[in-house]
Amino acid sequence: MTIMKVMVLFNPVSGRGQSAAAAQDVEAALTSAGHTAVCTPTRMEPTPSWLDEALREVELAVIVGGDGAVRMAGAAAVRTGTPIYHFPCGTENLFAREFGMTRDPAILIRAIERWRIRRIDVGTANGLTFLLMLSIGYDAEVVHDLASTRGKSISHWTYLKPMLRQFLKWKPPVLSMEIDGQRVVNNQPGFVVVGNSREYGWRFNPVGRAVIDDGAIDVAFFPAHGKFGLLCWSIRCRFRRHFRHPKLVYVRGRQVALTSEHPRRFQVDGDPPEQLGTTSEGPWRLNIGIIPGAISVLEP
Repeated sequence: MTIMKVMVLFNPVSGRGQSAAAAQDVEAALTSAGHTAVCTPTRMEPTPSWLDEALREVELAVIVGGDGAVRMAGAAAVRTGTPIYHFPCGTENLFAREFGMTRDPAILIRAIERWRIRRIDVGTANGLTFLLMLSIGYDAEVVHDLASTRGKSISHWTYLKPMLRQFLKWKPPVLSMEIDGQRVVNNQPGFVVVGNSREYGWRFNPVGRAVIDDGAIDVAFFPAHGKFGLLCWSIRCRFRRHFRHPKLVYVRGRQVALTSEHPRRFQVDGDPPEQLGTTSEGPWRLNIGIIPGAISVLEP
């Protein structure tokens, strides 16, 4: 068996504060198996200032936390070429769900022994990277609302108040969309989900046909004139019936441009991003692309 140096990167507040304890379990399992484990808490500073160099010194990064921690570490892993593994301790854990990763240290140890690496795509949005998805609409407003009021940790119940607040005042944004240079939506009210992965929060999976290593990105635009339309689409998505609807715009490509007459808030991998692509006034544009095979993932 090859002995490896492994970073155990953990978010101290993810999973209602349980990630630190889980990281210790992972460290103990790695040490017991003969590997060298380096426990590293996440920081608020930009990752190039602290994470990139640390990743270059290890052969694998085990990310103990939620999807936000995976996105943060993933951006650094793209630059360093370090394989990643998600040890799920967040609320949804979509990245782990995509690959069938669990909170079982024994499965992690077996994965290291087998060392089966899969190269997957990475999405970009005005220079920001994401691994799973991006959206504009109701769920993005909920994400921003939650981020402005959340404490140190969250659960599914934490979303209820932001969901209610945003539903009561939600109005669909008017958007235009181009994919690979072709206009497919022209100034229509609704919401959009851009997916690199098929997985989505609460198992709604609006881009459930997405493949994370196909070199393309899936986009679903849902026309809606108000709250009733939002509810109808939500029900269809939950029961996987939205693909049959003739008004759904579902396309796949490599370059997506979303534009609007007014600035729009968006979310990436379940978190509010740095406000890239937003301006205080005037037309707004978000350029989205895909980098095929940009990151290595250790499969369970």
